[in-house]
Amino acid sequence: MQTNEYDAQAELARRKRKRGNIVRYCIGGALILVGAFIVLRDQTGIFNRNTGVKPSATPDAVIVSRAPEPTAAPTYSAEPTKPPPEPTPEPADPPVSVYFAGHDISCAVVPVGVNEKGEMDTVPKHDVAGWYMYGPAPNEPGNCIIAGHNRYHGQKGLFSVLHKGLKTGDSICVTTEGGKDVYYTVESIDEYKYDAVPMEVMEPGGETRLTLITCLGDYDYDMQMSRTRVVAVCKPIENN
Repeated sequence: MQTNEYDAQAELARRKRKRGNIVRYCIGGALILVGAFIVLRDQTGIFNRNTGVKPSATPDAVIVSRAPEPTAAPTYSAEPTKPPPEPTPEPADPPVSVYFAGHDISCAVVPVGVNEKGEMDTVPKHDVAGWYMYGPAPNEPGNCIIAGHNRYHGQKGLFSVLHKGLKTGDSICVTTEGGKDVYYTVESIDEYKYDAVPMEVMEPGGETRLTLITCLGDYDYDMQMSRTRVVAVCKPIENN
């Protein structure tokens, strides 16, 4: 009688161990699948979707043009004439999308201002970039600044292309709210420590250019930021 009870208990224990092993195998398999998903997402970009629009034009249809050729000196008559009316400035045409030609990455863009620290604000999304609304738009003279995330809340940002594939000579197209495509060529890509970024990177004036910015490196929770900045400066392609 005792032998039968012992055998029954042993069989029950074996069944429990078997069920426990099955549960552990299932959990282990699930963790492996999750890890593989994360690696594929970050390394290949398969699971990242473009949020912006692709340009409808080609680099030949650029809106940045050269200064007009000088005309002949005006002639004057004896009769006084009314002064010409003051030109009405065109309203800003903000960017809505930036397209990295050759990488098939199109990122939506929204206007941003400054945060409580007085710094350029960011967009709380991994696949949307921010245009500094207090600086020039793409169709205006000066420095058009657009910043996006390298990573955000564990998701690979679309602006990670700045240090993963983008190179000098690449073409960038910024599409504006008015439907214009403005083309640029990447002139330089540099990395700076967060506290050693040159002043001209954020300077709104100066020669006409597009400045693209993202972060790099592990997030420092004490500082509430990453320690490195990647900056790509792009020059407009002009009509001949």
